[in-house]
Amino acid sequence: MTVDAPERMPFALRLLAALILGVAWPLAFAPFSWWPLAIALPFALFWLATAEERPWRAATLGYAFGFGAFAAGTSWIAITLHNFAHMDWVLAGAAVGVLAAYCAFYPALALWLSTRFFTGGARLLMLPVFWILGEWARARILTGFPWLATGYTQTSAVLGGFSPWLGQYGVGLVTVGVAAILVYVLQHSRSRRALVGGIAGLLVIFGMAMAAASVSFTHPVGKPLRVSLLQGNIPISEKWNADRIREILHRYVTLILQTPPDTRLVVLPETAFPIFQTELPDLIGHLRHWSAIHHKVLLIGIPEDVDHRYYNAAMEIDGRAPLRWYQKEHLVPFGEYIPLPGLLGPLVHHFLPGLGSFSQGHGPFVLPVDGQKAGMSICYEESFSRDVRKGVEQGAVFLLNISDYAWYGHSIAAAQSLQMAAMQSLQEQKPDVRATNTGITALISSRGRVGVSLPQFVTGTLNGAIQPMAGKTPFGRWGNIPYLVSSLLLLLTAFVLRRRR
Repeated sequence: MTVDAPERMPFALRLLAALILGVAWPLAFAPFSWWPLAIALPFALFWLATAEERPWRAATLGYAFGFGAFAAGTSWIAITLHNFAHMDWVLAGAAVGVLAAYCAFYPALALWLSTRFFTGGARLLMLPVFWILGEWARARILTGFPWLATGYTQTSAVLGGFSPWLGQYGVGLVTVGVAAILVYVLQHSRSRRALVGGIAGLLVIFGMAMAAASVSFTHPVGKPLRVSLLQGNIPISEKWNADRIREILHRYVTLILQTPPDTRLVVLPETAFPIFQTELPDLIGHLRHWSAIHHKVLLIGIPEDVDHRYYNAAMEIDGRAPLRWYQKEHLVPFGEYIPLPGLLGPLVHHFLPGLGSFSQGHGPFVLPVDGQKAGMSICYEESFSRDVRKGVEQGAVFLLNISDYAWYGHSIAAAQSLQMAAMQSLQEQKPDVRATNTGITALISSRGRVGVSLPQFVTGTLNGAIQPMAGKTPFGRWGNIPYLVSSLLLLLTAFVLRRRR
């Protein structure tokens, strides 16, 4: 196949190819983790798109890719809608399709902008910039949806070395940038200068990534913290059944009492106690007494009732101090709150009565644990770098997340979430303590490596230790500013190339 083959391919065939490339996109992420696909698939898409001079057709290719990617990569949402909203599979699949149709807008816009305003090398330069800016915007607009962002694919790969410097969006920019360089080399395959320049550029990028990964911005502080993470494995169908509350509480209390003597922090998952704290004064009193005697801190996921305002919260029990709380700030739309409640509330409550009733928390984003500070997040929040950074900005020396992915059954959702959690540790160079209801319960090192974990869908306790880390990475200090500045510089460079052309 020659270099100019895309121009000779029928547009319908190119559109089908873009859709297939998008369907393969989730394979670059956990649990498959075929990270080279994060380069190969955009390379193929850009190769197809750069043959187009009509912006709407390039955008259509991007839309087909995006729709395939999100329809395949977030198909697990249909499991929740079918099992718990009692939608039939057709309707649940259609809801996933609506989400995919929305998310596909961003890669479509990236290809449209690149084709509309740039040509030649300037277009190839701007394709990665607009691609990742689209992901950055998608994580913010309408409360944000950061799933399947390119940078997460590199969590355990060489290019992940840029994470503490530029964050996952910067990593994504470099990753897709490699794809654009390969397209440039292919387009100029008969030019020795282009070939040598492309290879040299790739060697520089991967060399810089390895060098960047070797830099430590954080340092150990205090002694290692012994932790016990409890995985109750409570099915959602039982968790919110009032007749099973006593059994659920007994299961978790039994696991608490069985933790090793040297444990200093015992962590229970999100809403492990599926009942308001106001209904459990005696049990909480007993746990505070036990905590004081055994010198252990308990962190329990439990809904909080504050003057009939309800929060998805974590309650910290330290027998030597008053109760402390972390209230989830970044709520899941349609699950924990309902956008436009007057309009959409009746529809949501028809399928899932009682959902959407949580209020937004307002910090603090750290809790004191054994003389150190834990950066708190609950479930969905760990997917957002800006949410995790709030705890780091308040002095967190390790990250702590409680979650419940039982909603998504035996799907890839839990593995995708674990990969994003590992990226947060890598960006901040701080270990992560992660307790979930059905998995994946794990300890993640400050280098983003999953050390030990529990199998999914088992009841058990994960015992281990983490080393708290003080200090801030460039990303922890400045967030996405370095990435955005880099994007701006590339944009200015592209305009210079455009003017010269």
